Amino acid sequence: PIEKAKLAKDPINAWVDIYEYARKIREGEMTWEEVEKADLDTRLKFVGMLHRNKRTPGQFMMRLKVPNGIVNSDQMRFYADCVEKYGDIGVVDITTRANIQLRGVKIEDAPDIIDGLHARNQTSFQSALDSVRN
Repeated sequence: PIEKAKLAKDPINAWVDIYEYARKIREGEMTWEEVEKADLDTRLKFVGMLHRNKRTPGQFMMRLKVPNGIVNSDQMRFYADCVEKYGDIGVVDITTRANIQLRGVKIEDAPDIIDGLHARNQTSFQSALDSVRN
């Protein structure tokens, strides 16, 4: 199913789609439940967003790329600020491969996180699917 989803709709365009989905959700034009299943389960992984439907429906784990596992204090504060609004569900994990995972992220907040990562010379691009690992 993953390869079929990638053939049906270019996964790289998920970078544009996540901004559009976020806008529509913020403006009340749609809900996260209306996002295509293939996008929730596959394509958004190219943005680093893994849907955790069984555990936290409508919330995602956002995996970041952290080359060599090196982060600075500004980046760590940014991660904490990103998930603080989610309360107990919002968590920053440091993985065994020295990457960062933000838990509890909602689609409507993803563009702000992505923009903040880019401002700090970081990305979540291909951190969850079809990628080289640390």
